[in-house]
Amino acid sequence: MAQSSTMEDYYMILGVEQTAALRLIISSYRRLALELHPDRNPKHDATEAFQRTLKLGRAYETLKDESKRRAYNLIYPSIIRRRSFPRNTQTPHQPPTSASRSETLCEAAQIVAIQKSKQERSARWHIKSNSFGSSIFELQRLIRRLEQEIKNLDTILAAEAAVEAQKNSWGAWLLSPIYKKAEDSEEEKERKDRARQERRIEKDMKKRRLDSNKADLKTQEILLRTAKEEVDAAIRSDDEKIRVIQARIRAREDHERREREKRERERREKEMQERERQERERTAKIWKQQQEQWLKREQEAKEASRKQQEKRALVTTTAGGLKYKVVQHVRGAMKVGLTCCNALAV
Repeated sequence: MAQSSTMEDYYMILGVEQTAALRLIISSYRRLALELHPDRNPKHDATEAFQRTLKLGRAYETLKDESKRRAYNLIYPSIIRRRSFPRNTQTPHQPPTSASRSETLCEAAQIVAIQKSKQERSARWHIKSNSFGSSIFELQRLIRRLEQEIKNLDTILAAEAAVEAQKNSWGAWLLSPIYKKAEDSEEEKERKDRARQERRIEKDMKKRRLDSNKADLKTQEILLRTAKEEVDAAIRSDDEKIRVIQARIRAREDHERREREKRERERREKEMQERERQERERTAKIWKQQQEQWLKREQEAKEASRKQQEKRALVTTTAGGLKYKVVQHVRGAMKVGLTCCNALAV
């Protein structure tokens, strides 16, 4: 899977849940592919439809393949977190994530390889276990049959021995004059002896076969138990490897999440500091403007007061000059009057 496309939400593209069956994925893909087909929807934007078709194809190719889907499911939680985490468009420097994505993909591939190895081992173990099971079942069946055959031979031999003992008992000897029985011929006796001997030989052979089969059964059971222990140990080892890799992925994702949260906090702190700085500058500017206005008003008031004082001084000066002129005029008039009076008196 390409790194640029792996971080897409393929389940959302196909419109299915993460637990959706393959049948549902196929039907959803076919439905969406028909909707995007240019013959069905000629009004769609060609470029957008092409891009959506590419994404749909990548999603389908990934989710329809069991191994690819398992690998994708391993990194899907981080895709969900990245999609739900609010992206900061104002942060000037975004940390590089290609390395961590590459590591995640590499580790996901390792997990898939381990899981594939587990599946192959499980398949081999299934065949081997069935083989052991068949051998053990057949040996158990042979053992039961031999035990039954030996039991039957013991019964026959015991019955023959009882008959022979009865024939040789005191009671049979005492009753022989009364109940005369035809004695077996030599040929019949030889045949019976030969049959008894054959049954004893057959019993011995069956016992040896029984012991051999029991030994084989024990060997097969030991081999089965040993193979099962080896398989279980390999499974535990693989599970531990997967657990370590998953823990490493989770640790890296937690580290990335903490780094994102740290960057977000730093961004918010910077924004808050910037707002505080702007507020301080605005307050200082307002205070400066108020100071300038106050000084301006003070200067204007001083200027107005100075002009008022100058005006009053001018008025006072003008009034004094007029008064002087009036007095001089009166004095002149009086002087003229006196002159006229003197002239008349003369």
